[in-house]
Amino acid sequence: MKKLLLLGFILSFLFPATVLADGNYFIGKDEGGVYMKTDRNGSWYIDSQSLKLFKVGEKGRYSVGKDKAGTFITTAKHGSFYIDTEAQKNLERETEKYNEREEQTDKIETSIIVEGNHVLVPALLGYGGKETEALLLLDTGASVVVLHHETTERLNLSKTQKSKLMIAGGQAIDAHIVKLDYVKVGPFTKKNLYATVIQHEGPPVKHSGLLGMNFLQDYEYRIDYKRKVIEWKKS
Repeated sequence: MKKLLLLGFILSFLFPATVLADGNYFIGKDEGGVYMKTDRNGSWYIDSQSLKLFKVGEKGRYSVGKDKAGTFITTAKHGSFYIDTEAQKNLERETEKYNEREEQTDKIETSIIVEGNHVLVPALLGYGGKETEALLLLDTGASVVVLHHETTERLNLSKTQKSKLMIAGGQAIDAHIVKLDYVKVGPFTKKNLYATVIQHEGPPVKHSGLLGMNFLQDYEYRIDYKRKVIEWKKS
């Protein structure tokens, strides 16, 4: 943990200020002296001029700001303190590292199969206490999840409703509507999701249906074609 210098100059605001970060702090002590430990911007040794203001064990909120005079730390209890140039550089590095960690932990990746422009995504389907795996073609043009009949046979669907499904070219084909107990893709599970079941015709395909918008519409994601993953953003 890199310890930085906190200067003990209390500032009066003469310039418009911009808040760069905020978080919680804790005042501790080690062989190097008394320091302010933050949850976002590393730890700062407190200089001798400011020691009388802080007590070991103290906790509180802090923010980091910047104005024309420089970068400063503000606490509700003790006001604001400018920091020196070296400390500012270290603060920027600590902030950048924190933001990178936040970005990484804010995402979950799912391995996919990429065939040309087609993205095949693994999914779990649940119905009536049974569960089966399916490889679905991600299709933002499909309003609902579409499943091939061969896949749903493993779930022993009982409550279905006859329907018609319009496909490319305007042709209507026979279909059934079913309400699945859940569909799970990556980190997300949607319960009581409607799906359309069709009889697949034509050459064999790797996928077992379409992953449509009634699942996808509530989630943020990015497809990394090179690494063959979907990056899901946690809500």
